Amino acid sequence: MKLKLKGKTAFVTGGSRGIGTAICRDLASEEVNVGVNYNSSASEAEALAAELQKEFGVKAVAIQGNLDKEEDISRMLETCEAEIGNIDILVNNAAYCPKGPISSYTKEEWEFTFSVNVTGCFIACREMINRWLEREVAGKIVNLASQAAFLGSTSGHLPYDSSKGAVISMTRAIAREVAPKGINVNAVAPGMVKTEMVQKLLDTKLDFYLSRIPLNRIAEPEEIAAIVTFLASEASRCMTGTTLDATGGLMMR
Repeated sequence: MKLKLKGKTAFVTGGSRGIGTAICRDLASEEVNVGVNYNSSASEAEALAAELQKEFGVKAVAIQGNLDKEEDISRMLETCEAEIGNIDILVNNAAYCPKGPISSYTKEEWEFTFSVNVTGCFIACREMINRWLEREVAGKIVNLASQAAFLGSTSGHLPYDSSKGAVISMTRAIAREVAPKGINVNAVAPGMVKTEMVQKLLDTKLDFYLSRIPLNRIAEPEEIAAIVTFLASEASRCMTGTTLDATGGLMMR
């Protein structure tokens, strides 16, 4: 498959951990320069950027910023472009995921979740699209959603689940608006993935989760990353407004 990604530049939010790290590595393996966003995990992000440069010979830089702050998002994109080149690919991966029953959530926690997961994603999309329109160039956006947007969580993540539903709707709306400009906007909806965030659940309820998944296994972060790379590539140029099911058959949609 001809992905035609060599020499392009990607900015990945939440790139220092979990699925985000796998996305950065997979893009770099296709010779994509990578801006690795992090909020508090500086050592992990800097180590990853150094690793990508050494292993794949690409440009990579760790960039701190909080998706809850509009000024941070603009600064991060400017820094990425100044240090490693004009961005061709935006991956909105960072997310906040509180846990608890509906009775425990405060208005502040609900609003913070939406501020990071939805508003932060929107601002990053807006800022990147404005840059592409000004330059009159095409671009690719890939948003990370979740199967929980469709099915809800069994472990109590109401604000997160709701925010990911908003991300899916936003992906379609933006895609429809900017399609005539050659900008593709798609999303991926993973199911259960082996990351630090869910490891405790897998340690205690693995059989339960496996029973719901037709493929009878938990996805590796690298498998989700491969889908993101495909959506970021020329191989997916006729796709926009799509949310790909990456749940091992849990949703089958």
